[in-house]
Amino acid sequence: MKLSQLLSAIGLECPWETDISSLTCDSRAVIPGTLFVALTGARDDGRHYIPQALRQGAAAVLCQPPIPEGAPALAVDNPRLSLALLAAQFYGHPAKSMTTIAITGTKGKTTAAHMLRDIFTAAGHKCGMIGTLGAFIGQKQIAQGVNTTPEPVALHALLRQMSQAGCSHVVMEVSSQAMKLQRVAGITFDVGLFLNLSPDHIGGAEHADFSEYRACKAALFRQCRLAVGNADDPNWPAMAAQLPQDCPAVTFGFGEGANVQGCSVTPDGGARPLSTRFTVAGATAPYLIPMPGAFNANDALACLALCQAMEVPDHAIRTGLSHLAVPGRTQIYPAPTDFTVLIDYAHNGESFRALLSALAGYEHRRIIVVFGAGGDRPHIRRRDMARAAAQGADFAIITEDNPRSEPVGRICAQIASEIGHTIPWFILTNRRRAIFAALDMAQPGDIVALLGKGHETYIETNGTRRYFSEWDTLDEYFSQPVPREKSLFVHL
Repeated sequence: MKLSQLLSAIGLECPWETDISSLTCDSRAVIPGTLFVALTGARDDGRHYIPQALRQGAAAVLCQPPIPEGAPALAVDNPRLSLALLAAQFYGHPAKSMTTIAITGTKGKTTAAHMLRDIFTAAGHKCGMIGTLGAFIGQKQIAQGVNTTPEPVALHALLRQMSQAGCSHVVMEVSSQAMKLQRVAGITFDVGLFLNLSPDHIGGAEHADFSEYRACKAALFRQCRLAVGNADDPNWPAMAAQLPQDCPAVTFGFGEGANVQGCSVTPDGGARPLSTRFTVAGATAPYLIPMPGAFNANDALACLALCQAMEVPDHAIRTGLSHLAVPGRTQIYPAPTDFTVLIDYAHNGESFRALLSALAGYEHRRIIVVFGAGGDRPHIRRRDMARAAAQGADFAIITEDNPRSEPVGRICAQIASEIGHTIPWFILTNRRRAIFAALDMAQPGDIVALLGKGHETYIETNGTRRYFSEWDTLDEYFSQPVPREKSLFVHL
């Protein structure tokens, strides 16, 4: 692509002409003919890497002023915004060829994305999905998940791949950080879905306070042709206030006044464990999801409202929801036992409370939780998880999560002090041993909940990630000869 054609996307005159073979903001990825966009971040300044980019063959550089003397560089006030618009131009605006759905919210984005992907597939559409777990065309994964919402160059490359593969629909998780860093600038989404909002991602390099966090979430709705919002959430009006004047909005909720009205949520004791049924005003029959809890039913209601607004047939909605399986989200492990084992990404107090409250609604003997807390994160998060576990579980095994630079023993001790004498607990800092201990002590009718890691396949300590998969750990445990010798924890 000619540099002049590329720069036309940001209204910039081209003082010289050259062919551009690639676009990047990572100097390590520069090849001959690259347009290198130097970004200024929280920890580094991309302008420091301009000499390296030029040595590797960059044809041109875009950066904030001042321009390095003698460099083939152009100045822009907002390189991040420019990068997003340039990426769309470079890859031929692939989002325009598909129906695009953006999902935002503090919790449930990944679950809702999978629900919508499965519903659109059941309706006969080839659907792409981009989010925390990576990028998919149908069920096939085409990229790992580095960020919930990829950086613009990677994002538009994925969108073009999906368009070329024949996708008619794309479902995307859009994070508050993505909005803050303008990763989806220039995309007008056909539908924007708001699930919920609660304090999270505040502090450090994320958001200064809740007000900024909410404003970043709300900014998405300036870029939508249709909005679907949670009428039960007090933050929905802040989202709706950002809608363009001619943008219609549909609401959903289990409270009063929603356009799509949920009526009841009940645990389902059918063939699939921990399933949920929910009813909707005007529907002829309840809807079934193979996941527990009102929070999952609320996400399903959101997807139902969105799909009804898009005139998706009801049979496709029901089929997509009933066959749902989301890695690491209230995911049931098919254990050959008379107790239930699940994996969930719950990693704050609110998600702990929601999940444990949901599990309490099913027939069970005990709820045994295995969890830790991330290091280098606000201590209030580990306090809230501990208190939620003390309130909603019957036994806790405290272990490592991602301790990062903090001593894992100290994190576990802080969690234990918050649980106090409310429920029995013990500490096993090695997560594999902790999971084995929980399974050893499980009895018929128990629910063993492995919380915090979810889909993640690593444990991060002092800047190093070692491989760790809870699913693989369960495979290892249950592949051992039967009967397995029980440890001392079986008597607890």
